[in-house]
Amino acid sequence: MMQDDLNGHIPQHESWKYVLRVIEDETIFFKTKLAHILSNDFEKSHLKHLEIFQHRFLKMDEQVELLRHEVSELQDIIKKSSWVIIHPEKIAQLQKTLEVKMDGLQESFDTLSSDFRTYLHQFR
Repeated sequence: MMQDDLNGHIPQHESWKYVLRVIEDETIFFKTKLAHILSNDFEKSHLKHLEIFQHRFLKMDEQVELLRHEVSELQDIIKKSSWVIIHPEKIAQLQKTLEVKMDGLQESFDTLSSDFRTYLHQFR
């Protein structure tokens, strides 16, 4: 039974870690684009929009780091076999909470990505 729990949870956690790495990489790419825009001549009227994007990228970085930490903590808990056997309902609850947070992060990132790509497309 314990092995089933590990096999059921750990692959999902690895998938979440992959998603977090992809979001982190994409955010780095966007911040690099933003830095390039800021280092070149641009209309000063765009500065407010660029600052907002910079803030949104930094918030995304914070969310990614927090979720990466939560996923690692949950993996550590699951690897402690006695905890899983004694508190399977708690593990399921933590798993569901993380799933909701990951879905929210993905949705936030998709919105940010779309907004930034639209902004870049409009002002090329």
